[in-house]
Amino acid sequence: MLRTITEQGVVPEVFLDGEMDLDCVESLRAAIADAARGAEIVLMDFGGVRFIDSSGTGIFVRICLDMRSQGVRVHARNLSPAVADVFAMLKVRDLVGDDAFAD
Repeated sequence: MLRTITEQGVVPEVFLDGEMDLDCVESLRAAIADAARGAEIVLMDFGGVRFIDSSGTGIFVRICLDMRSQGVRVHARNLSPAVADVFAMLKVRDLVGDDAFAD
């Protein structure tokens, strides 16, 4: 189960905690959409993600691409080792671009 905590501000931040997989699609999309209202950038903090699979990775890629088409940039930061390893293996930077990472 993935929990999200959003801190609104000039640049909204969405803190992720738990497991990022197919079960979190709708709740994560809703959290990012809410955070993105009126914003140009949304930060996703992956520091609390202990598990991510290809479905979770696909959700991140889709969110980045969907938000970009709406004029909102999504930046991932604080990648946990679990996330960094899977993102590297699946070549996520090639799919969403280096600008989607705030590192």
